[in-house]
Amino acid sequence: MIIYYFKDFESVDDGVIERLLQCFPQQQIDLVRGMKTMPRRREQAVGYFMTAYALQHDAGAIHSERQEIQLFHPSYFDCPLSSSAAPLWRYGSHGKPYLTNYEELYFNISHCRQAIVTAVSGREVGVDVEGSRKFSDGLLQRAYNEEEQAMVKSSDEPEKEFARLWTRKEAYFKWTGTGILISHLPDVTEEAAKAGCRIDTRMVDDSFWLSVAQGVD
Repeated sequence: MIIYYFKDFESVDDGVIERLLQCFPQQQIDLVRGMKTMPRRREQAVGYFMTAYALQHDAGAIHSERQEIQLFHPSYFDCPLSSSAAPLWRYGSHGKPYLTNYEELYFNISHCRQAIVTAVSGREVGVDVEGSRKFSDGLLQRAYNEEEQAMVKSSDEPEKEFARLWTRKEAYFKWTGTGILISHLPDVTEEAAKAGCRIDTRMVDDSFWLSVAQGVD
């Protein structure tokens, strides 16, 4: 699996986005231009470009069992992409995107204030990223089991610990493609194990939590 993350938001303005759109299919051009704010246009354009770049340049890493995580540098935007091999995707009933012109390849995208992340794999995959996340006692009680609540409450940085655990839950639901099921949130660890899904979580660049959910044999 190849995982790219992008952090240099200041390097992407509307001029860069318009340049990227030149190699995008009409579907993606319409999506990007339909976004009302600059952050949303950037998330859509950069997420798509990173996915296309991975599909066209990283075939070996995509099919590897190892999770290869790389920083996506702005200079990569100058690398040529084949418009004829541009990825096309549709959305499932719960909003999960899937590729229509790359047989048996899968991807998932996530973003937060610190980064935009895409993962491309030969297996179904779900990813989520968070820096920190404010929460209420009500949400903590509804979404976390007793052990997780204790972990958050005892942490020196409860918002970061809340975010770490949340990325695991959201990555799992993105893997399933069902969307977040509120009543199932406290039981994600148990459900993932029963479903044969492994969730790996790490802090990247001392900046954000990244969780990756993927099936195991």
